[in-house]
Amino acid sequence: MNNRFFLGAMLCLFACNALYAQKQATILQVPGFDRYSKIDTAGTSVLPSGRFVKPAGKTIRITHDPFGLSISPDGKKAVTLHNGVLTLIDVATMDATRVPAFGKDKTSPLSGGSFLGVAFSPDSKTLYLSGGDNGSVIVYDAQNFVKTDSLTLNGKVGTKTYDDSFTSDLLFNADKNELLVLDRGNFRMVRIDLATKKITASIDAGRQPFGLALSPDKKTAFVANVGMYSYPLIKGATPKNADSIMISRHPYGDNTKESRQGTVVEGRRIPGVGSPSSPEAMSVFTIDLASNRVINKFKTGHQVGQMLEDAEVTGGASPNSIAVGTRYAYVTNATNDNITIIDYKNHKLLGDIPIKVDARIDKFRGLLPFGISLSKDEKTLYVALLGFNAVAVIDVPTKTTRGLIPTGWGTSRVKLSADEKELYITSCRGYGAGPNGGQGFVAPPQGTYIGDIQLGTFQKVDMPNDVQLAAYTRQAIGNTFVSKPVTVATQNPLPVLPGSSPTPIKYIVYITKENRTYDEVLGQLKNAKGDSTLARFGMHCEYTLPDALRVQFPNLNVSPNHIKAANQFAFSDNYYCDSDASIHGHHWMMGVIPNEWVEANSNTSRTAKLFSNAPGRRFPGSTGSMDPEDYAETGGLWEALERKHVNFYNFGEANETAHVRETWEDTNTGAAHLVMVPMQKALFTRTSHNYAGFNTNIPDQFRVEQFKSEFTKMWITGKKKMPSLITMQVPNDHGADERPEDGYPYRQSYMADNDLAVGRILDFLSHTKYWKNMLVIITEDDPQGGVDHIDAHRSILMLAGPYVKKGYVSHTHANFGSILKTIYNVLDVPYVNQYDVTASLLQDFFTDKPDYTPYTFVKSDTRIFDTKKAMARYGKNTNWRKIKKGAEMDDEDRERENHYKQKGKKTSGTIVN
Repeated sequence: MNNRFFLGAMLCLFACNALYAQKQATILQVPGFDRYSKIDTAGTSVLPSGRFVKPAGKTIRITHDPFGLSISPDGKKAVTLHNGVLTLIDVATMDATRVPAFGKDKTSPLSGGSFLGVAFSPDSKTLYLSGGDNGSVIVYDAQNFVKTDSLTLNGKVGTKTYDDSFTSDLLFNADKNELLVLDRGNFRMVRIDLATKKITASIDAGRQPFGLALSPDKKTAFVANVGMYSYPLIKGATPKNADSIMISRHPYGDNTKESRQGTVVEGRRIPGVGSPSSPEAMSVFTIDLASNRVINKFKTGHQVGQMLEDAEVTGGASPNSIAVGTRYAYVTNATNDNITIIDYKNHKLLGDIPIKVDARIDKFRGLLPFGISLSKDEKTLYVALLGFNAVAVIDVPTKTTRGLIPTGWGTSRVKLSADEKELYITSCRGYGAGPNGGQGFVAPPQGTYIGDIQLGTFQKVDMPNDVQLAAYTRQAIGNTFVSKPVTVATQNPLPVLPGSSPTPIKYIVYITKENRTYDEVLGQLKNAKGDSTLARFGMHCEYTLPDALRVQFPNLNVSPNHIKAANQFAFSDNYYCDSDASIHGHHWMMGVIPNEWVEANSNTSRTAKLFSNAPGRRFPGSTGSMDPEDYAETGGLWEALERKHVNFYNFGEANETAHVRETWEDTNTGAAHLVMVPMQKALFTRTSHNYAGFNTNIPDQFRVEQFKSEFTKMWITGKKKMPSLITMQVPNDHGADERPEDGYPYRQSYMADNDLAVGRILDFLSHTKYWKNMLVIITEDDPQGGVDHIDAHRSILMLAGPYVKKGYVSHTHANFGSILKTIYNVLDVPYVNQYDVTASLLQDFFTDKPDYTPYTFVKSDTRIFDTKKAMARYGKNTNWRKIKKGAEMDDEDRERENHYKQKGKKTSGTIVN
């Protein structure tokens, strides 16, 4: 009896200990989870992601997005290439000369933009620069700072004439006194003899040729192609009939029978785009320079359709940069976080080197290897990690990561000095943006628009020994995430890990808006870190208007519903968009980290020529959609939900490519398509074709009516239950030109329209049967339209629902990763990438004591937005009249112009109408 009692007691003790152990877990969070973003070039900067930045070595700030980097043969100078800008740097003194200089009335030698390619002549006096969109190579005197020549890629080569070229990467081949140049417009590599300035050869490459390298013996060229497809037009489309032949949506899901073979949509014959396994798609071509022939087409990295553990590969490898030794070539595969080894002498692949940084996150993607350099002994690779803010040091013989070197935000390129005693590194966004308005703010010479104020970095680092490299590695990891012990069995409605504890939240509505910062909408709110002088879209905000208009608008209320919802539910004053513009934002917010193609392509001037014979001129240029070039290895939010069999439905996201028409008549989806680009396969059958996505010609009030009608039909009066996740876009706070005749007499009118829509949506949802188990998340895709006194990336995050604290202000540092972590944890969906797993946990927003009080919307101020006038044209069976195209979602030049126009002559953020 005693033995049985003792045994029972011991079993109970073991069980209790096991239960206690199950209640403990370790989560990962960014190190800045309790801090606001800031720039501290002498110390540690806090990025919008909550990650830290403290670059190793010596660092100077240069123009943003330096995607081209070259070191002069004499080792004295570095040149970085940006869009329409070059920077010459004395590497000894770290003095930089920007061409053209800030604030000077100087014309850039790169007037048509530029893209990636930069090389020095052997005497270090002349530069060869990619002319990008104008299809040229610019010859530039680096001593006298003057353009001396321009070499076009257009013209006849043999029997074929090439037009509409787009210059990508280039390099100098000293053996032949020639340039090797990539033309992404015509999918080829061009050879230019510098003595005659003539094109001597044109060799077909794969799609969107991006990276270029040359073997040490100068016999073999290597081309990395980041393009997935050559995108066709609708069958029979011509410049004359284009407007009448367009379809209202994407034609097919990616990698389906329809996308491979073609289909019929809305009565139009739609060509297919073929297979993602095509040798021209995301591949590396090797070219024999003696014969000008392609001798190999290597498919590097993981292939679409391949299974990795329990997940299918949906995104191509995105091979982008190449380092070549005497026998082997090494290719960075951004999507796969690995490096492919090519035995180019024997024409075969030798496998991949996985880049490992820490066992706690190595199973997740997000390093995004980009630039790459090889040591002279060919034993060490140095790899720029675009997604990890570090350079990885790779030991080639053992195929292991020796360590990490901390860099600025968005590491793009890395080069070795000739004696290999120094490393030169560029980063796209450096220390971040910092504030771009507010009391006491002094505008820097580069301007205040987010794309101007945010500078890149050039970094010089002494080659570290093993001890220093180990210290750098600890710093790089500590800059990125920290571990935190937590209790798993929590009563908080937000589980600490996916599905780790029960939650009463069963439905999430994820609402995305466009382009606003925190201060300009919520800057007046009490108990929060705002600057009310910037609250141009707030309540009683007439004081932000110019003196001439102030008297006309006493008690001006632009965003009464945002203010009311923030006060009734909860909001953050420490939330930041990771994005600068929509092209990044709609990737980040849907769980895909923008890769090197997205970053480089979005930051160069580019012109679509849809009827050109150059197939690359129909290139994707993402705005509200992700293109197949952009997909992550196993996808993002959509694919994660599909794998876990979690039901979802989409209103308005992902139905916009770079070349859609957006007019009043495009009310089904907000867009009309002529270039055929697939949609993500997981999303294609789960997205509404009766909801207008981004199109500022269409009132947000119209979207509310579309949403309410479809929601009611499917999930209230219909037999189906509401999906676990609804994503929807309500974009008119983006703003556009004034249209008094349509109810938009001022730019604030668009914000008022958006505000009323947000209020009406919350009102509608909170009166449905699903409200008692619902969470509503409201945010912006990017902050580029506004100003903020903390950081230009700070934006709006509001949470609403019965289990959200009432009248609460969260000071936890949050970003898109925090939103996605919230969604994944509630819906019991495994994380997808490193930003998800390391994001801040937003448990402070929630309470286990529900308040089911619904929301009642506030009407808009009719002086600035007339709902009846805006909706007057919308009756059933109405053929809505066409008017001029509205604002483009990702036209950064237009957004820059509007930013400075709105700023006017007063403090940043003042509206001038």
